[in-house]
Amino acid sequence: MKKSYTAFLASLLLVAGIAFAQSPANTYVFQTFGEPVTMDPARAYDTGSGGIIENVYETLFLYDGEAIDQFVPGLATGYSVSDDGLTWTFDLREGVKFHSGNTMSCKDVAWSFKYGAVTANAEGATAYLMGHYWLGTQVDGSDKDAYLAEVTWEMIDNIVECPEGPDGLVAVVNLVNPTPALVPILTYTAFSILDSEWAIENGQWDGTEATWQDWIGRDLTAEFLHNNVSGTGAYRLVEWGTDSVVAEAFPEYWGGAPAIQNVVYQYVDEQSTRILAIQQGDADRILLNERAALNQLRGAPGVTILEEGWYPASVTAVFFNFDIDTSNNEDVGSGQLDGNGIPSDFFADVNVRRAFAHLFDQEGFVDQIYEGAGQVLTMGMPPAFLGYNPDAPVRTLDLEAAEEYFRAAFDGELWEKGFQFTALYNSGNTIRQTALEIMADNLEFINPNFRMTVRGLPWADYLARTAEKKAPMFALGWAADYADPSNFINTFYDNDGYYSARTSVNVPEIQALIDQADTVLDPGERAFLYRDIGTLHYDQVPLLAVPVQEDFMVVRDNLEGVYYNTMLSTEFYWKDIAKR
Repeated sequence: MKKSYTAFLASLLLVAGIAFAQSPANTYVFQTFGEPVTMDPARAYDTGSGGIIENVYETLFLYDGEAIDQFVPGLATGYSVSDDGLTWTFDLREGVKFHSGNTMSCKDVAWSFKYGAVTANAEGATAYLMGHYWLGTQVDGSDKDAYLAEVTWEMIDNIVECPEGPDGLVAVVNLVNPTPALVPILTYTAFSILDSEWAIENGQWDGTEATWQDWIGRDLTAEFLHNNVSGTGAYRLVEWGTDSVVAEAFPEYWGGAPAIQNVVYQYVDEQSTRILAIQQGDADRILLNERAALNQLRGAPGVTILEEGWYPASVTAVFFNFDIDTSNNEDVGSGQLDGNGIPSDFFADVNVRRAFAHLFDQEGFVDQIYEGAGQVLTMGMPPAFLGYNPDAPVRTLDLEAAEEYFRAAFDGELWEKGFQFTALYNSGNTIRQTALEIMADNLEFINPNFRMTVRGLPWADYLARTAEKKAPMFALGWAADYADPSNFINTFYDNDGYYSARTSVNVPEIQALIDQADTVLDPGERAFLYRDIGTLHYDQVPLLAVPVQEDFMVVRDNLEGVYYNTMLSTEFYWKDIAKR
């Protein structure tokens, strides 16, 4: 057995290497870019890691094909919710094996969720997505003293109870604040169920009160689960190298054997190399940097380009900073409304925001930048999400309207004195750069005393600049963690949302609707509230949503079972595909 396994591994690593070979019939080869950061679900918050984790680990519920709002039983077969929405009881699937051979039970759910809450990794998703709901705070482990000031062991230990004992098949998840989105949230990879016995045996947190504080904010990339996996997924990790990942089908998978035996991810930075690989059949799927590259593959023998009106669950927007830190800030000039800068509350004036929205050509952006393959957004949320308002009006290029709003801003003082500032984007992101430059160019036609410059910053510097609230206006995006409108509405519009740390957004009319929607469980009522936010988005313009580009997929024509679920890091589960 050992000899045959060694030969098997060697053959897969040959396929995974730079010297590409024809993709075997029982092997799925995907050439992409952006390697995984980690294999630990508590640390992973990137699509490179997520694409592997979502296939080797599993969550309580799974996505149903391409549907983003329909879920099928995963490691849980059903659940019930208390009337107050604070107690969720999950029935666990019987006889599920981890890759180590251990059997899954309630203790694994309890350890997994508590491990995520205890480590509260600042680079991961657990604290942000669930901290408010099961601990009452979103404080993360980056500041251990601040964390311990708000979190106790009793709070951690209460997150999950096992009423039938640790080996039972009932897990009770306790919340301190209700959320109608718990099932979608728990479907995110951060809430994968880990093999607690195996993890503890190999040096991870032992699950006890005696040691929990030692793990707060710990660097999880230095721990065992960073590059070792024992999940319940249909595939188990074989090798994670510098330029590839190899996985094989797990013979004891509870869902039955998948059609594809082996999976190889190859990380190839050069796009021309990926294009050649799909043409020659060395890869079964490739990722392209941009739509224009499709022209090199149209009509290529054996290659299929899938374009079926797919849109990603992500939004790019131009954000306005309602309370700019003007101290030692070159991007605001003088920091005053004197023609040589802007004051800290420049974008707190709704007429300024309305005026800037009328400097952006929405339809023109779709036609010219996306070559017609895009969609104008009425609000900062993907169109497929519950509560998106397709009927809300959209502010687009209208220089007369822009002038009218600029004249009304700051009681007419702005028009007389003028202003100047710098808008920011992350270097290399041409979509964001172009959106800002369009607005800057059109501003020149309004008033010669209005000056907006655009500059790019390296990613790390850019994030730091926006986090310090020194960026007056900036273009940034958000990709969904879970398929619920709250993941965008609360992130973008909430006074206490993730982006409020960069924008100080403050629109009381919208905040009132958010607060109400956060406590409502009925989908119809929630949708009504979110649609109203879409209407208020038009009136108040807390941000400017940039059109979304239609997605596509490039595969070999013998690959079957492919579908597009925008919530999955690589659009489909490996277990669902086959090759004919």
